Amino acid sequence: IYIYLLDMKKLYFLVFFLLFACLKDAADVELPARTQYTLTITAGEGGSVSPEATGTYDAGATVTISATPDAGYEFDRWLGGDFDNSGCAFALYCRTAITINSNRDVQAFFKSQS
Repeated sequence: IYIYLLDMKKLYFLVFFLLFACLKDAADVELPARTQYTLTITAGEGGSVSPEATGTYDAGATVTISATPDAGYEFDRWLGGDFDNSGCAFALYCRTAITINSNRDVQAFFKSQS
């Protein structure tokens, strides 16, 4: 029985050692870096864009921004967004979504109402 207990202690030690070694190796594994891209948002004369979304984002992220014209201006168009259109004319604001799949430059353009 003594030899059996001694062998069991060796077995427990071996299992503990292997488990610890595997956990240590798992902690040392580096995760692959996420692909990130830069989004630059600008607003032309006559309005603003919110939220301030210029920055770095993970690939696949979607950012929604709104363009709001100043008094005396109206929204004209987006350039560089996923939905570049002028379908928001005479609106209080116009939104667009941007899927981050590369470095992106998005501009909001406004025009005078006169």
